Amino acid sequence: MTKFFSFLFFVCITPIVFAQKPELVNVGVIDGEVGTFYGSFNWENTSEDTVLIRFWSGAERLKLENENLKVHPRETVDIPYTILTEGYVGGFEIGVRVLDSAEIIIKEYVFQGRILTPVIDVFKAYRNVFWPFRSKYQVVNFKSGFIGDDLNAEMILYNFGGEPLDLRATSISSYYDVSFQPNEAPHNSFTKMNIVLKTDSLLVPGFTKEIVQVKDKNDSLIFSIPVQFTLEQKPSDYTADSPYLAISDLDHDFKVMAPNTKKSATITLSNRGNEPLELLKIESNCSCLLYDVKRAAIAPGESVEMQVTFDATDRLGFERKTLAIFSNDPRKPTAVITFRAHVK
Repeated sequence: MTKFFSFLFFVCITPIVFAQKPELVNVGVIDGEVGTFYGSFNWENTSEDTVLIRFWSGAERLKLENENLKVHPRETVDIPYTILTEGYVGGFEIGVRVLDSAEIIIKEYVFQGRILTPVIDVFKAYRNVFWPFRSKYQVVNFKSGFIGDDLNAEMILYNFGGEPLDLRATSISSYYDVSFQPNEAPHNSFTKMNIVLKTDSLLVPGFTKEIVQVKDKNDSLIFSIPVQFTLEQKPSDYTADSPYLAISDLDHDFKVMAPNTKKSATITLSNRGNEPLELLKIESNCSCLLYDVKRAAIAPGESVEMQVTFDATDRLGFERKTLAIFSNDPRKPTAVITFRAHVK
C-alpha cells in the first residue's frame, strides 16, 4: 500500500509543462509523521509598478495564500505555504504559479522534495527529551558561518506534556530569535521550531555550545534546549607577503579501528607567506579527538607538526570529527581538518 501511495503521489502532482523554465524550490526531506509541513519562499516584484498577485498550486496538498497580495515596486515578500503529508510517501514535484490581477502568469515555480515513511513508534524515534517536548536530535545544530551572518536552524518537536502549548509571542536567550509553526501545539502533536542566530561583534570566532531557554509571553519557561555553532572570521584583503597557512592533510581517514583503541596522525602546518603566521586557536568538536602542537607561531618558510589522536573508547560505527584552526591568514582565517574512522 505504501508503494502505491508513493507512486500515486508522484504522478498526480507532477506539474504541467511550463512555457518557461520554472524556478526550483527545494523543500528537502519531510518527516511523514508531522502531518503538516510548514515552509515559505520569497517573491520579488522587479517592476516599477505596484502589483496585485495571487497563487495557483498544482496540488491540493500544497496550500498557499490565495487572497490578493499587494506588492510594491522592488519589494520582496515572504510567501508561507503548507504541505499535507498524511497518506503520501516518496518524491514529489508540485507546480506553483504567481498570477497578476489579469490572471497572467508572471512567475512559475516547481517545489521538489521527499516525504519519509511515518515512524511507527514516536517515542522510540523522538527519544531526546526537552520537557514537555521530545526530539529526534540531541542538539540544535547551526551550520558554520561568518561573524555578521544570520545563521538558521530548525527542529521538529513532539509535544507529549499532556497539555496544549501556546507558542505565540515566545522569547529566547539574547542574540537569538525563535518561532514555531504551528504556534499552537496540542498534546500529542508536532511543531517545527525555527531559530535564527544573529551574530555580531559580541561573538568571537570558534565553536560554541550552550543551553538556551524558550519562554512564553508571560516570561515563564517553556523548555530549555542545547544549541551549537561555529563562527568564522571573514576573509580580508591580503598581499603576496601575507601569512599563508598550508596544511598537509585536510581529510584524514584512520580507517578501521577496534573499539576502545587509539590511533594517531601527524599533520604538518606550514607558513608559505613572507610574514609570521599565528595559530590563534585550535578547537576540536569532540573530546575524543585530541591534538598537540608545540608552538603557535610559525616563521615564513617554516613548518610545525601537530599530533592528532582519535580515541575510540565507547564509540562504535562510522565517525567523522573535525579540528578548526583559527589563524591570522587573511585568505582563510578558519581552516577545518576532517578526521574519519570506522570503529568495529
